[in-house]
This record gives sequence, structure tokens and C-alpha cells, in this order.
Amino acid sequence: MTVAIGVALFIVAATTGGTTYLARRGRRVTMSEWAVGGRSFGSILLWFLSAGEIYTTFAFLGAAGWAYAYGAPGFYILANAPLGYVLGYWLLPKIWRAGHDHNVMSQADYVRARFGRRWLAGLVALIGVLALIPYIQVQLTGLATILTVMFHGSVGKPVAVLIGAALLLVFTFTAGLRSSAFASMVKDVFVVGVVIAVFATVGTLAGLGGIGGIFRHLAAAHPSYTNLPGMQPDAHYTPWWFCSSILMTNIGYWMWPHSFQANLSASSDRAIRRNAVLQPIYTLSYFFIFVIGFAALLAVPHLTDSNTALVSVIYRYFPQWFVGIAAGTGILVALVPSTVMLLTLGTTVARNIYRPAADLPDRHRLLVGRLTTVVGVAVAAYLTLGSSSTIVSLLLVAYSGIAQIGPGIILSLAWRRTTSYGVAAGSVVGIALVGVPQVSTWWASISSIEVGLFAVAVNTVVLVLVSLCTRAPQEHHIAVGIPRDDLTRPVPATT
Repeated sequence: MTVAIGVALFIVAATTGGTTYLARRGRRVTMSEWAVGGRSFGSILLWFLSAGEIYTTFAFLGAAGWAYAYGAPGFYILANAPLGYVLGYWLLPKIWRAGHDHNVMSQADYVRARFGRRWLAGLVALIGVLALIPYIQVQLTGLATILTVMFHGSVGKPVAVLIGAALLLVFTFTAGLRSSAFASMVKDVFVVGVVIAVFATVGTLAGLGGIGGIFRHLAAAHPSYTNLPGMQPDAHYTPWWFCSSILMTNIGYWMWPHSFQANLSASSDRAIRRNAVLQPIYTLSYFFIFVIGFAALLAVPHLTDSNTALVSVIYRYFPQWFVGIAAGTGILVALVPSTVMLLTLGTTVARNIYRPAADLPDRHRLLVGRLTTVVGVAVAAYLTLGSSSTIVSLLLVAYSGIAQIGPGIILSLAWRRTTSYGVAAGSVVGIALVGVPQVSTWWASISSIEVGLFAVAVNTVVLVLVSLCTRAPQEHHIAVGIPRDDLTRPVPATT
């Protein structure tokens, strides 16, 4: 156990300390450098920063856990990134151009520039902040799972959560977006190495006869595993749920404030398009993670917490030095993406919620942003200690909420008639439909379609109707999202 702890601590300390030093060397920490990396990231840094969205604890633990507990319903994860980047290829260059031309550093900055309404920017910022907290909770849940299982009870959940919260705060305070991008490079190398090593050997070590043997044993023991509704028919994970979950998560994929903000760090729109084409290749790694989940189902079939499937297999069948490498990797998987989320949380509050109209020094807003991260981590840690939900379930709830920003952002880049009141009305209605338990319960009783997608549909209808009944923004605000050179035909006058 001492060997595992020592290896894990070395990996985490060397990665966070080394990348922070490299990123800060010769650079002054300003709000722009802290939040968007000085808008100087080329294709390689952007690639690894974006990959942080794929290789979170959602991938490292959640995918294997859902494969373990539910079977076929978990395979929707395979479509998540590829379809998300189909939308991203069109959406992200437009967002980058708005950031480059109008000094946009956050999602709410864009909304303020596009509609000229500080109150709307504040509303969107608040929705983003509320959605980010459960996403950070997902990472802390994964971190606690890794520490408690791989250190075999030496570290309990409360201690693991507190350790995770402390690591997050230290790295976020000393780092910036550039440090997170450098750390993502190291993290992804470790993740790919650990996942492939476990994938290639777990069948033999567990006595299942190799990779082919895993599939043969799975087909014999669980013949309905790969067919919807999967292992738990009472959960109602039907084909309608499957398709609606894919659509809902892909509407929300780029609505996360940290995803939105990370792309503002690119040095050019060409780098963004290249990344959108190549980034879905990362999704192939999910196949390895699913197979590890299959092996866990066969080798350790009675786990009370499916989140522990991957780490339980590693702890049971691999030597201590490898357990340490996997534990250190898992900590980085939780730590690095969470840092990006906290940077976004701090930026959003500092620029769009805390005295947005005041002309405050850059140093003042940077301090506010950093203090905000303390509050964000504290709230996420509190929620983590009181939750027993699976990682994927937590993330689907968060996606249902953040997707309600989607119609407003997407239409603001495509429809000149989109108004601030339309975006506000649609977003509030969508959030209400997702957030009121009675609505979710009623919808679940009549349909297996994800309530988040139903809310997005109602949101869009309300947005369009209210926009048609209210005054359009001024031309210079419209041009933030739809520059004049984007127009291919004359637009009829509106009254």
C-alpha cells in the first residue's frame, strides 16, 4: 500500500508542479492569461485542452460503471464527442471570432456583447454557474472513489473529498488555463497507457481467457446485455431514451461555460476547425473502457457501487506499483478538468455577476475570480459528501440543465431576429421544466424521452414566439454573432 500511495503522490506532484512552472515561466498572471491563456493556443495545446472534456472521471470511471450496471444504455457515450464536434465545426469558429473581435472571455461576455443586456448576461452566467457545480461534483465523486478503493479503506470518503478539494484549490490558485492544457498532455498519456494496459491483460489475469474470452463469457452469462433496455429493464432505458439522450447531450456539449471559454484560447479559427475534425478520434478509447467494464461484471459481479468497477478490477488483479500509477492517473483525470471548470466559474462570476458595470482593475477581478473558486469547491464538496448517485446519472442531470442555454446561443449565431427577451423566456421555461421534480416525474410517467430534450423543445418554441413579439437588438449587437459578411442574402425589414 505504501508503494501505491508513494507512486500516486509522485505522479500528481510532478505533473501539477512541473506544468505550473512551465506555464508561468516568463508570464505575468493577468485575467486574460488566467482565463483564456492569452488567446495564443495552437492546434496541439487546443487538442489536449479539449481532450480534457473527454477524459474526465466520466470516461475513466463513469463509462466503465455504466457498462457494468446497465449494459447497452451506456453505449450512448460513444456518440457523444463525434456528434458534438459536428455542431462544434460550425459553432466554435463563430464563437472564437466574437471573442477575438469583441474581447469576449466567457460565455456571458458573449451574451452581453450579442444582445447588449447585462441582465441577460447575468442570467446566463447564473445558469452556467449552477450547472458547473454538479459537474465539479462529478469529478470529486470520481476522486473519492479512486482514493477509497485503490487505497483499500485507508482513506475514507470524507477525507478523500477534502483531499480532492484541497488539491483543486491549490492547483487552480497557482495555475491558469495554460497550466491546465500542459497538465492535460501528461494526464492523457497516462490515461491511454493505463487503459490499454488493463484492457490487454485483465481477461488473462481474471481467468476469463483474454479479450475474446471476456466476450464469450459475457454472452453466456448475460445474453441480453447488449440489447436495449439492457441489464435493468425497470429503468426504462428504451431506444427513445437512447436517441433523446444523445441529442440532448450534444445540444449541451458546447454550452458548458468551460467548453465555450476554452475555445476562446485558440490562436485562430483554423486551429479550432482542425481540432473539431480530429478530436473525435479520442472516442475510440471508450471501447477499451467498456471492455474493462465487461470484465469487471464477470470478475467482481456484486459491487454495491458501479462507479468502482474499473478501479476495483485494477486493485484486485494488478501489482501495487501499477495501482499507484492508476491512482495517480485517476487523480489527474479528476483534477485537471475540474481546474478548467473552476477557472471558468471564477471568470464568469468576476466579469458577469460581481459588479459587471463597474470599471474595476484587472487585479481586482482576478482576486474575485480566485475567491469564487473557493466557494465553488466548498459547495461541490458538500454535495459530494451527501450523494450516492452514479457519475453518469449526475452528469445527465447537469446536461439537462446546461442544454437550456443551447437554443439561445445557437439561434443568436444564425437568426438575426433572436432577442434578449426571447432567450431569457426560453431559458427560464426550460430550466423550470428540468428543475421542478413534479414535471420530471410526470414526464417520466408518459415517455422515456429524456426530460432535458423535451425542455429544449419547449424552450425553443417559447424563444421564437417571444422574439417575434419583441424588438430585435441593434445592428452592432447583432453583428457580434452574425457579422455582415456572413449574410448571403438581403434580410427583409421587420416591424
